Amino acid sequence: MKFSNWLSQRAVQKKDAIAIIYKSLSHREIWTYSQLENEVDRWVERLLGLGIKSGDRVGLLLANRPQYIILVHALVRCEAVAVFLNIRLTTEELRWQIEDSQTKYLICDEFTQLTANSLGSRIEDLIIENCSITPARSPLGGGSSSINLDNIQGIFYTSGTTGKPKAVPLTYNNHFHSAIASALHLGIEPDDNWLLCMPMFHVGGLAIAWRSVINGTAITLLPKFDEQEVLEAIAVEKATLISLVPTTLNRLLQHPNWQNLQKLRAILLGGAPASPELIDRCLQLNLPIMPTYGMTETASQITTLLPHEIPLKQGSSGLPLFGNRLRIVDLHDTEQELPTGAIGQILVQGASVMGGYLKQLENKAVKDRWLYTGDLGYLDRDGYLYVVSRRSDLIISGGENIYPTEIEAILLAHPAIAEVCVVGLGDREWGEIIVAVIVSNTELSLVEIRDFCEQKSLARYKFPKSIYIWESLPKTASGKLLRQEIRDRLETK
Repeated sequence: MKFSNWLSQRAVQKKDAIAIIYKSLSHREIWTYSQLENEVDRWVERLLGLGIKSGDRVGLLLANRPQYIILVHALVRCEAVAVFLNIRLTTEELRWQIEDSQTKYLICDEFTQLTANSLGSRIEDLIIENCSITPARSPLGGGSSSINLDNIQGIFYTSGTTGKPKAVPLTYNNHFHSAIASALHLGIEPDDNWLLCMPMFHVGGLAIAWRSVINGTAITLLPKFDEQEVLEAIAVEKATLISLVPTTLNRLLQHPNWQNLQKLRAILLGGAPASPELIDRCLQLNLPIMPTYGMTETASQITTLLPHEIPLKQGSSGLPLFGNRLRIVDLHDTEQELPTGAIGQILVQGASVMGGYLKQLENKAVKDRWLYTGDLGYLDRDGYLYVVSRRSDLIISGGENIYPTEIEAILLAHPAIAEVCVVGLGDREWGEIIVAVIVSNTELSLVEIRDFCEQKSLARYKFPKSIYIWESLPKTASGKLLRQEIRDRLETK
């Protein structure tokens, strides 16, 4: 099925309406929908001139700024597939994702140029130099004017059960239905302005860009999350919505100008479970928080709890958004649906759900269009979802998904470490912090461990925050680590 290009439609219907407000410490830009479309036209000409064609995979290694959104739309017109690369990863991690996704071109900017250049000689041949270079002034009007909803728009990497990230291909259909379902649940106001302060290489950040153009509303884009800049942007730019993780909301509440949050009509809170203390505080401060549940595989939100529902449904992530369905199945017999209130694996079905992971011959995560999330939860008698555990072993720290087996594999390469178990422990600021329990005959310090991780090219946000040295680690009869027992022992210390 083909649709007219979303941005092109908005450029006709709302040509003088604000599409993007970009704010940095000393800089402010305003882009109308017609200006955005004109810039996309110019980039389409340049990208086509470089040989990018339909189906090519183009890596985006970029910081948050308007050019990111422009290039996403330009790749739509080229019918190319965007590969969203996390600029916080090390060169080794990036190189693996580029090769795994079969990226043909790599677009960087002045903030990521050095990283791109350090990826190696084979990768250097892929790089399109600095995306801030101004394209030709006279657009040729190239590229496709329509969107095939079944085509893959982008590839996102998310943590997988093997420790290696999994490639999640999302179609235009996934993004479109996610945006429409969100709009039906939250409503659309004429003056809506979504404050985007999360990275656009995360599906939650890109989802905001899609919602804005589909809804014909504005975005206030920040280069990164900064408490002062966020609160100032809410007041000055009159933002009405924001997406946060518990860590960033906690930081905003500690700022002297936290009251600016009360000017918003919606604070979507996802990425990790919010503590009861944080929810209670927000209720006391009359903040319009909306706890959500979603993931990369579902193109962002899948359930959302509205503010007026929180007092009656504390701890819930809400009802499924329009067009989505939930089931809870037995952990051992995944065909058996569980009754109301029983904890089991969460299954999701809907038009925003991916078709399956990239390059996996057997996509066991999706069966009969049901996504087996691996998360644990239950439904109450009204159909509200309560998430008990986000992928039992997965650590979610500051909104980042961190899989312990990846860190464990690196630590086991240390000559003084015989065994290791990495777990996440609850933390008021970060949601969870990374803790490593090791078996070693040598007294190793946290500094030594972190230095070793750096030598092994592990991203810094995956470094352990603390270590413990034990004589042995508890295991099952088959030798499997008893992670929950280890976590419980640490929490009682």
